[in-house]
Amino acid sequence: MELNNHTLRSYDKQLQQLMKLILDMGGEVRKMVLATKQSFRSDDANRHSDAKAADKVINALDHKIEEEATLVLALMNPLAVDLRFVISVLKITTMLERAGDLAKNTIKRTVKMGAIGPEPAVQKLEKMTDIVLEMLDTALSAFELTDTAKATEVWKRDDEIDKLYKEIFAATQKDMASAPETVNSSVHVLFAAKNIERLADYVTSLAKTVYYVNSGKRADKTVLKADATDDAAVH
Repeated sequence: MELNNHTLRSYDKQLQQLMKLILDMGGEVRKMVLATKQSFRSDDANRHSDAKAADKVINALDHKIEEEATLVLALMNPLAVDLRFVISVLKITTMLERAGDLAKNTIKRTVKMGAIGPEPAVQKLEKMTDIVLEMLDTALSAFELTDTAKATEVWKRDDEIDKLYKEIFAATQKDMASAPETVNSSVHVLFAAKNIERLADYVTSLAKTVYYVNSGKRADKTVLKADATDDAAVH
């Protein structure tokens, strides 16, 4: 993200440090989401303890960012775009921290579910996770490059996640009705799918926050309609 240059170089360094910490935290969350995908077919009993260790790294970054942002607010009295940036950084850390928690909890679910269930459900869970990874990459890139177009790309893809979640929910309900012995693993599949769906919601909120920082406007339905109109004009 391009931030204004200031007379105090230390101020510029503090803002750039906040940006770096956000990108570092986003990178750690990405690793957790990737580990979530890998856990769907893993029989490694250590994957939950590994996830808890990774979650501690994310939490430490969360605390570090909060401290740094509080110092900037207290000592530098940021205005305009700088103020939007610092306030939004605090919001983004919360979203990333919660996304990390959901990834950790999903990995915990995969440990409990054993044989995860029907292959179609596994494939859809993996597809959901792939989309979330792409959404997160795009959101972090939008944050770093001050790119509102990239930010809008992210929440367009949330519909794909919702569609896959509904498909998993419907198929799993049928499986439980026809084969009661699969209920235990099926419940874990449903919770895993719901966690990923919520994870996508947090990434979407992150992208909307990035849009606000870059444009000064709230991301709402009018933004999507305007963007869709622009796309139609191009094509």
